[in-house]
This record gives sequence, structure tokens and C-alpha cells, in this order.
Amino acid sequence: MSSRKRSSPKRREIASRFKFSINLHWMKSKPMLVAVGWSASFLVMALALGMGVPVLKREAATQKSEAPFQVIFSSRPVWMSETDLTPLAEVVARQLNGSPIDRDGLTEAHSALMQTGWFSAINQIKRSGMSQIYIDAVWTTPFAVVREGGYDHLIDFNGKLLPRCYREGTAPSNMIRIENASFARPGSFGDEWAGKDMRSAVALVRLIHDNSWRGQIACIDLERTKIDDCLRMKTHRGCTIKWGRSPGSESAAEVPARQKIDYLQWLFDHYGRIDAGCDDELNLLSDYVGMR
Repeated sequence: MSSRKRSSPKRREIASRFKFSINLHWMKSKPMLVAVGWSASFLVMALALGMGVPVLKREAATQKSEAPFQVIFSSRPVWMSETDLTPLAEVVARQLNGSPIDRDGLTEAHSALMQTGWFSAINQIKRSGMSQIYIDAVWTTPFAVVREGGYDHLIDFNGKLLPRCYREGTAPSNMIRIENASFARPGSFGDEWAGKDMRSAVALVRLIHDNSWRGQIACIDLERTKIDDCLRMKTHRGCTIKWGRSPGSESAAEVPARQKIDYLQWLFDHYGRIDAGCDDELNLLSDYVGMR
């Protein structure tokens, strides 16, 4: 039997140095390999989320509730009844698909509500759960009516058309009526009724709105305004009160609007009526008020 050959000291030294070199290389490479491993893990997770989130969104967007939408107007004015609110709630519901993450539907609902003409601003439309919608809005103010074609059409404080009209003679008694406007009513709700004469009439309604004798005025008649720029009010007793030009735009020969108001108040205080029993015309343009 041949004896086992022993490694020479030189070979053992070379082997030891080789093993040490491998260990040293591994120790240096280990942090890099760990970092690469974590990076690969994060990449896989990102890809999974990237593919999974759109799927979840699509699934959430297709979820619909069988319950009808409950639309809550948090700032509803006292004159707007529940019956009046129903069409507005339907306008909102038509824009939504039932998903609580339907942001496009909320944007479309905002636009649709503004087009109704009932709002001057909508501060917020908010979803709560699957079927509740809260609306915080600034409502416009019904102010007067404009007679056209046998109907009295409601307008707001700025002369914008509102989505309500009354058969001739059935409008609320606290609404001053404007007649014989030069232009036809606007084609869309929320649009201002055109015409210099209409703007002047609305300005006059705003001026006399808070006076105690306002109820004695039947209408503001614009039939002759296009000829002489003068506004005329008619009382319920048939008297015509020639007011003059739009408040704040008086001619040099015309007394200011405040003086006209003071005189009508004086007549009301002394006679109980702003027409003082006049059956024809009362002229307020000058310092001397004439009756016919």
C-alpha cells in the first residue's frame, strides 16, 4: 500500500489564500446582492399594485346600489318646498352611476344644477356612502315676474330667468309684474332677460322693493319706454305713475330717485295711497308733481 501524499506547505498556503479571497469577495458582494434582492421585491410589488389597483377601481366603479339616491340640499330656502326640490334631485341623480368614487358624475351634477337657473353658486357636492349626496349651494332669489304670451315668468334679483312661470294673474301677489319688454324671454334658465328697458325696470323694482306701499303697484309698463326712456308704474286703481329714467341715470331736468321715493311716501302717509286717488297720470319727473 502506497503511503498518502501529504500536501506541501506551499500548496496549503495557496489553498488557504484562495479560500480567504473567496470569503472576502462574498463579504464585499453580500450587501449588493441584498440590495438587488430588495429592489427586485419592490419592483414585483409595484407591478402587482399597478395591475391590481385599476382592476379594483373598475370593480368599485361598477358597483351600484339598488337604493334610490337621497339628495340633501343643506341650505334650502324656506320658499322652496319638497315638491319643488324633486326635479332638482332628479337632475343630480341622472348624472351619477351609483359608485362612491364617481368623481366625473359629481362634476357633471354641478354643471347640470347650475344650468337649472336656481343657483348663483354651488359650493360643494359631497357623496356619503352609496346613495346620499349633500349639496351646499347659494340659491338665487325670486324677485319679480315678466308677462309674456299669457304667462308670468319668474326672474331673480338680477333679472335672470328662473324655471317657473304662472298663468296670467296667478303669480304670487308679492311679486311686481313687468309688462311689454322689448325682448323675448331668454332661451335658457339662468340667463339675464335682455334689453335696456328690462334692466331699468329691474333696477326700479329693487329700489321700491322694501317700501310699505309696494303692494299698491300692479305693474311696471315698458310699452312707451322704448320711445322716451321713461319708466311707468301702474297702480291697482288704474293710475299711471310716470317715474322717469332708470334710477341713477336721471336726466339733468329730472329729480333724483330718492326725491321721487320720498314724494310717494308722503302721498301714502297723507292719503293712504301713492296715487292719491288719481285716475289718469301722476308725473314725478320734476319738482312740481302734476296730476291729470
